Amino acid sequence: MYPLLSIDPANGWSAAVSLKLNPKSILLTFLFIILLIVVANMAGIWARFYLQFPHVKSFIRLVDVDTEMNIPTLYSSFAMFVASALLALVGYMHRVRRESGFPWFGLAFIFIFLSIDESSEFHEMLVGPVRETLHTSGVFYFAWVIPYGIVAIVLGTAYFRFLLNLPKNMLGLYLLSGVVFLSGAIGLELVGGVIAQKSGTESFIYAISYTCEETLEMLGIALLIYTTSRYIVQVFPGTKLEFVESK
Repeated sequence: MYPLLSIDPANGWSAAVSLKLNPKSILLTFLFIILLIVVANMAGIWARFYLQFPHVKSFIRLVDVDTEMNIPTLYSSFAMFVASALLALVGYMHRVRRESGFPWFGLAFIFIFLSIDESSEFHEMLVGPVRETLHTSGVFYFAWVIPYGIVAIVLGTAYFRFLLNLPKNMLGLYLLSGVVFLSGAIGLELVGGVIAQKSGTESFIYAISYTCEETLEMLGIALLIYTTSRYIVQVFPGTKLEFVESK
């Protein structure tokens, strides 16, 4: 079985780096981490509603998937960065073949932005201004979904032909990862808006809602990483990157 990533540099002034990716091992690793995060989050929810330990709030703050700047946020930001790096690598390898890498670099930019957004709470900052401007409520209680949803539709339209040109087995996996991610990021966020407005953001039912939402987001990114790894193995078998010292 291959390791997740092995590096075999050659001797001399130039270095040839051989990348060996095992998509299955990568996926299982990310799924295991996601499982740990979800279990810890559920333990935190249970502790919040049923325990009265003096320091339970610190534990909840550390593992709650709906709280920023903690372990789940760090993981999600890192996973999106990994996805971005793999997409950029695909774009680079297409350019080496004198093929268009622009769509892949575009996707890499999108996910590096999402990685930064995940840790900076940029989308949360849009809630107040958009809600006050458009007087939103109900499914649009978390009003950031409006501008982000519009951007998602525009990007989906722009990438439609690109997706159709992918290998058929890759097309299905990329579509699946996108559907899973958007079902959580936007779909369940709309449902969560209704729940938050009716029951409040401190209610048990809202905690279950955002847990499902964040779980789908993490699964979608894990599938994206797996699919891109498979794409590299399938389209660029035996890939070697060469680094040559400039003179």
